[in-house]
Formats: sequence, structure tokens, C-alpha cells
Amino acid sequence: AGRGDAEAFSEGKKARAMGSVDVSDGGISTAIASVRDDGTDDMYAILKYDGKAKLILQKTGSGSMDEMAGELDDGEVQYVLLRVEGGRDQESKAVKFVFITWVGASVGGMAKGRVASHKMAVKDALGWTVVDIQADDKDDISEEVIREKLKKASGANYDLGSNAGGNYESKAGEIQAAGRNNYQTLEKESNIGPVVFETRALPKETPIDLGGRPMVASATEGKKNTVIRDEGAAAKMKGEE
Repeated sequence: AGRGDAEAFSEGKKARAMGSVDVSDGGISTAIASVRDDGTDDMYAILKYDGKAKLILQKTGSGSMDEMAGELDDGEVQYVLLRVEGGRDQESKAVKFVFITWVGASVGGMAKGRVASHKMAVKDALGWTVVDIQADDKDDISEEVIREKLKKASGANYDLGSNAGGNYESKAGEIQAAGRNNYQTLEKESNIGPVVFETRALPKETPIDLGGRPMVASATEGKKNTVIRDEGAAAKMKGEE
């Protein structure tokens, strides 16, 4: 099933165009939908400036993260929506999205200043992402770094190596054991002790009535002594008085 289409990203496009940066270019919404669609091969979309306050689609690509990084220019400000699929282990098939703000090392001060005011509008146009990264060094957006950031953000290990060599061996048991050990460690560090169950016989409880008085009679006998007031008869007797 697709994760979105061009229509899903067209709403509010005109409003965003009137903001600090124009992201109304039709190619942008189409590229975003394609990267988010499970049925396409696109893994990233790169946006670049056309002037000082308008963004256009630079390109989409189906290659690796290294290929994506190769499209980033040291003299440019570019924005990337990156699709990241699970690592080598089959427990991590979930698709995650990353928003990269690339500010090349040679970018001037004025252009760098515009990034601060444009960035949120671009993020809004690209949609939900798990991790946001701003970088001026390609070492900061290597596959290793990005996957590590995703792992920390999601609380999951995306590279357990259980499928290395193409021979899948489930690591679900190890993951479960690690989670259990972590929980037990946290439990010891907390001020809440483990659940303790009573093993001795509890004392017999004495039933009480609605007034809190002990009921020494059995429930059956107690029911016999219960008087239900007849309001109608009581009102009649009061009238006769």
C-alpha cells in the first residue's frame, strides 16, 4: 500500500508559498509522495534554491545514502527527504524517514541565516520524519551515522547482523532476553519493589451494614431484620395525626 500521493501533500501548498519560503513547485509534492510510497524505488528527494526564497526539486534517486550524499554541494543549501529501510536483520523492516538540512561549508553568511527561517516551512512540506539532521560535513550524514541516530531515536537495534550472509537466523529470543534484563535492572534501581503475594491465611472478615456496624448475624438472618419503609403508609399515618 502507498504511504501517500501527490494529493496528500497539495493541501496548504498555497499557504506555505506565502510564508518565508516558496515550496509550491509541483515537482516537490510529487517527489515527496514518491519517496513515501512503498510501491516506488525512490529513496530520496533533494530540494534546492531557485533564487533566495523559492525551492525546486533538484532530483529524486533510488540509490544508496552515499549516492544521495554525492549530490550535495559544498556551495549550496539543500534539503533532503530520505527513506531508510531496515538493516540486515529481519526484525527491523520498518521504514523510517529522515530530514536532512545540508548547509555546505562554503555557503555565505546571508544564505546560512535564511536557513533558520526557512527550515520549518520545508519540514512541514516534507512531512513526518523520525530524525532531523543539519550538517555541513558529509561524514555527519554517512549511512552508519544516520542508522545510529535512527536506532537511538526509535529505541531499536537496526543492525543485529542476524541476516548476514543471506542465512536468516531469528534473534527475537535474544532481543526479548535483552529487554527483560534491562527491565530488571531498571526495577532494581527504582524505589518500587517487586510484587509480593501473601502466603499466609488472611483473617476472617466481619461483614458490616451500611452504617459501618458489625453484622454478627449471618447474611440470611440479617436480611430478615431489614425493614423497608413504606413511604406511602408513613405519609398516611402522619396525615391522620
